[in-house]
Amino acid sequence: MPGDSIVERKLSPSEKSCWIIDQECSFNFLMHAQVTGPIDEGVLRLSLDAIQARHPLLRVRIERDGWNRLSLKTSRVPKLPLRIVEGSADVWVEEAEKELHKGFPIQEGPLVRCTLVRHGQENNTVLLSFHHSIGDGISGSFLMRDLFQAAALACREKKCELPSLKPKMEMNAYFPKWALGLSGRWRNMKFTGRIFGALLRHGKPAIPKFDGKAPPKERRARIVTHRLDPDFIDRLHRRANEEGTTLHGAMLAAQIIAIAHDREDTKERPYLIGSPVNLRKRLNPPVGEDVGFFVTFGASINLAKPDTEFWSLAKAVRESLWNCVERGDPFVYVIQHKDLSIITSLLGLGPLGRMVYSRASESTTFGGLGFSNIGKVAIENHHGPFTIEALGFAASLSSIGNLSAFAATINRQSTWNFVGMEPQLTKEHTEKIAAKAFEVLSGAV
Repeated sequence: MPGDSIVERKLSPSEKSCWIIDQECSFNFLMHAQVTGPIDEGVLRLSLDAIQARHPLLRVRIERDGWNRLSLKTSRVPKLPLRIVEGSADVWVEEAEKELHKGFPIQEGPLVRCTLVRHGQENNTVLLSFHHSIGDGISGSFLMRDLFQAAALACREKKCELPSLKPKMEMNAYFPKWALGLSGRWRNMKFTGRIFGALLRHGKPAIPKFDGKAPPKERRARIVTHRLDPDFIDRLHRRANEEGTTLHGAMLAAQIIAIAHDREDTKERPYLIGSPVNLRKRLNPPVGEDVGFFVTFGASINLAKPDTEFWSLAKAVRESLWNCVERGDPFVYVIQHKDLSIITSLLGLGPLGRMVYSRASESTTFGGLGFSNIGKVAIENHHGPFTIEALGFAASLSSIGNLSAFAATINRQSTWNFVGMEPQLTKEHTEKIAAKAFEVLSGAV
């Protein structure tokens, strides 16, 4: 293996946070693609080998070194695993839920795997599952694109090779100077002050009513999926533009109002919103289409009740999150991961340190509402003999949340996945909230 493709570095505070939280409750995420065409085990095997050769982080394992150190290592890492499952068109959800809670061989690697769910001779669902410490939803979209580019080559030439990428440093190494040192610390204090000030004024954030409780290790992610067709997306996009907001703001507003209905609130409540922000183009220098953890969170608080006017809320959500990004809050948010790492510096990475860290991390989110939207994914829907009919992603919320939604768009069609964590929310309860959100969104256009 060429020397410039070897990864040997310690995990960043954000990557390390993902590893620790995952030890308490699985923190995997996955991409799913509905595909028509003659994809089979042989084609996928060649394609997986090609993407593993292209992306350095698909050839790493995580090594625990001493009391409080975790490192990425490129050595003795096997090929990406491939699993084949036969089942009906809807069985992919069950397989995806299994994948969200199936551990990775972290010390041996690799930290990505593939499942092919065969529904028929030319009707399949492909799942790419990630350990969250080496990737994010944007990473997953790049990898799914590369997988099908390689698959098209494999079908045509019976072999495939993609251009290789050089390893990137961890995200913090590309941060602007104002996000580091005392300047970053001061900005983080102001960010935290704004959140706590709003909570003091408006009260505890509203969350769905729990159906039960369990420690993190006993929680399980359940997926509820909705498909938004191209005609609906076009109408929603036009209306959102007219109202001065975005699809992101509209979908979040629908989620908030759905939860307000579920809670049967009679007065306005504060909703704490956490939304991942892709920093690739904001880093210095910008990061390209690499697999890696290059996101942080934007956070805001918005007031709502069941009869809140939809478009006013959608606009307010969009503005509050936009202001958060413009202030640079997503850059300084990662300082919280650095601060939390004091826990494992004192208690180590054993069971006690991990448990205390996980509980502390959970307390900082207040059970807030999450929404991750990777938007229009830059994947052609036709790759040689294959057509990607739909694409989406989902993640286990582990100990940091109870209900979140994930959206992705391809070929003017969006997949809107809701994830609830059982037993806090039963799957039936998540289905009820998701159905109400879809009803609210549909009624708005």
